[in-house]
Amino acid sequence: MATSVNSSTSALSSLSAKTGMAGLVSGLDTDSLVESLTSTSRSKITQKQQSVQRLEWKQTAYRNVSKALKEFQSKYLDVLSATNFRSASLYNTVKASTASTKISVSATSAATTGSIEISNVTQLATSQTITGVSGASKTLTGGTAYDSTLLDGISGTTSKSFLLKMDGTVRTITLDQAFKNSVGTDGLEAALQNKITAAFGEKSAGVPVVDVSFSDGKIGFTSSGAQLTVSALNSDTATLTKLGFTDGQTDRLNTSKTLADLPLLKSTNAVDGEYKFSINGKNFSFKTTDTLSSVISKVNASDAGVTMSYSTITDKFSLTAKESGAGDNIVVKETAGTLMNAFGLAGTEDVDMDTVAGKNAILEVNGQSIVRTSNSIEVNGVKIQLLETTATNEKLTISMSENTTTLKDTIKSFVSDYNNMITMMNGLIKENADSDYAPLTDAQKEEMSEKEIETWETKAKVGLLQGDSVLKGITSKMQSMMYGSAVSGGITLFNIGISSAGYAENGKLKIDEEKLDTALKTKGSDIKELFTKETTGLANQLNSIIDGAAKTSGVKGSRGSLIELAGYESTLSNTENSITESITKTNKSITSLKTKLKTEETYYWNKFSALETAMQQLNTQSSMISSFGSSS
Repeated sequence: MATSVNSSTSALSSLSAKTGMAGLVSGLDTDSLVESLTSTSRSKITQKQQSVQRLEWKQTAYRNVSKALKEFQSKYLDVLSATNFRSASLYNTVKASTASTKISVSATSAATTGSIEISNVTQLATSQTITGVSGASKTLTGGTAYDSTLLDGISGTTSKSFLLKMDGTVRTITLDQAFKNSVGTDGLEAALQNKITAAFGEKSAGVPVVDVSFSDGKIGFTSSGAQLTVSALNSDTATLTKLGFTDGQTDRLNTSKTLADLPLLKSTNAVDGEYKFSINGKNFSFKTTDTLSSVISKVNASDAGVTMSYSTITDKFSLTAKESGAGDNIVVKETAGTLMNAFGLAGTEDVDMDTVAGKNAILEVNGQSIVRTSNSIEVNGVKIQLLETTATNEKLTISMSENTTTLKDTIKSFVSDYNNMITMMNGLIKENADSDYAPLTDAQKEEMSEKEIETWETKAKVGLLQGDSVLKGITSKMQSMMYGSAVSGGITLFNIGISSAGYAENGKLKIDEEKLDTALKTKGSDIKELFTKETTGLANQLNSIIDGAAKTSGVKGSRGSLIELAGYESTLSNTENSITESITKTNKSITSLKTKLKTEETYYWNKFSALETAMQQLNTQSSMISSFGSSS
């Protein structure tokens, strides 16, 4: 029985409307009378509020079940999980290993115990590469000769400056009085070289990192393997102009610029504003308004079988075949315009290209010479990745040994977590509710401590899902599936030592470890099929059952049964579910009932106020009559 708590059904601790006098004349307890007369309406409000509380508790309970199902699914049935029972690789009990760092190995489900010997890896497979011979950009040279008035205005207190950037390093080059004096002595080229060398240093004695050159009055900056860029300091573009440069001028291509704006394409003949070409039979078309980066991205995302790139270090374009091995794996043909020609990648007579042919891997496996186009090969169910060539007569040994421990531990963990999930749902279905513990009203909570409220509500939440048909449906499907055979004529869980824990355990499973050990060593392929067979495999069936209960993706009406019923946090279903809709509807009803209650209270207060007024008048008249009688 519940402990003693005020069982009043009133959810409101005070009247919501007081529109008249209390019983000052009549002596009546007007508050109590009005509360009593409106008790039916109050009771309806309380019942609705308790209904909302139960719905909220049920929603939380359903969501806890959904969470447990989704966590189990994520751990044992998700393609990204290392313990995915739907993946054939989980059942690989043969493990491959090697002491060599020149190869890496991994066993597949087809591997058997034994060993493999790799020797005479004389050549690794490589991919064909085409690289433009000439740099794609112009050197960083002034577009015009430097202005002879460059040094005008420079004095002891004034100077001119510009920025020179080498890759990520930026230096301020200041043309001051000392520089002006140096020009008068050594000439502009030498003075500027000394300034630049002071800023960026030397590679070795007498060899500057950045070279300064003069040709036809034009200044040039070069640095092997580095990108150089000149920029104005504090918007002083005038100094750059007098040096013959433009603000932001660089000696490398800007991949964010359009094809029309690239200097190397100024003389190319786009056809009707388009360039067209093919790579390995895959056709491409680009407008002159497309950017260089979009060209590279589209080629790389295609199925042309190549990777296109531009290096700011070498200032060259290249194409690398995605497939390794000997042979002509890159075939480029221009069909409109000369874009690939300009990149140095088209196979025409007037374009110099550096072509490095692909190579095949050459090695011996168990004394047998083989040639492969890839460094990834498979031998006797073992995947082998060739990493380095070997010395003469060097032998690399791969050992394949049986190891069922990992799979056994994973199966035991699977059964344990499955039992916990089933126990949770069956517990909610079978627990008995206690009608003595209804949700507390606000008035009742005011009379209790926090600990008493917590204890009470813990008991009130028991049995909320007693006999729940949705949970029954989920557990019934799981149990029927687990006890059945996944494949007609195939093995069942019982055959590998997993069976029912008994009627009293409500669907839980138990493991005969000795029988499981034997099955793992003798029925490996059957166990894999039991769980992974498409559609009928236990893991695939279990995944479908959990999806049918807890899938949160998709539009309303296509989600799991628990999600349609109670929703799930951080998804659209959080508000798109039956319980939330019922709560919203009930809360609207509560609002309407409260409005009606206030109207009733006002009505009764008005009546009692009228009574008080009438009695006050009667008392006054009585006093007057009494005073007349006493004066006669």
